[in-house]
Amino acid sequence: MDKQSSSGGFIARIDRWLDETGAKLKRREMAIPTDLVGGAAFLIFGVVMLLLIPSQIEVGKKEVVTGRAFPSLLMYVLIACSAVLVLTQVVKLVRHQPVKTAKLNLLTEVRALLIFAFMLIYFFVCQWTNNFAVGSCVLGLLMLLFFRCKKPLYYVIVLAAAVLIWVAFRFGLNVMF
Repeated sequence: MDKQSSSGGFIARIDRWLDETGAKLKRREMAIPTDLVGGAAFLIFGVVMLLLIPSQIEVGKKEVVTGRAFPSLLMYVLIACSAVLVLTQVVKLVRHQPVKTAKLNLLTEVRALLIFAFMLIYFFVCQWTNNFAVGSCVLGLLMLLFFRCKKPLYYVIVLAAAVLIWVAFRFGLNVMF
């Protein structure tokens, strides 16, 4: 053990907690029925899209075939295929027949969800500040923290790169973000 981790400092305690939690999650796996979950997800997606299409595509009163026709037809086909897939999987489960499953490691999935959350934070920071450089700085710092980077120089490099890229686009190329 090195001097930092034995000192019991705040960062060392966080590192130990992350290591312990990671070790617990690494041992946990889940088997999910892929066809059932995928069919249900696309069934929900199709219904949501059907509900959104009228508000997104305007229709003239004189048109016989409108711009909604093809997207709506596509969603009806998606819903029908998804419903068939879900029903066949439910029948297989009721009859105790084997279904196709995939093993998910919880540690891997939690990491993916954290990175997705970081990207959402980036998006909202960019929207709130109306400047991609601020969002890039936040995302860069979050990623460095996520990978437990301990070298302060790397943080400086990420912040400087985000600002320099913004300066180059804003003043060199005259691009407004």
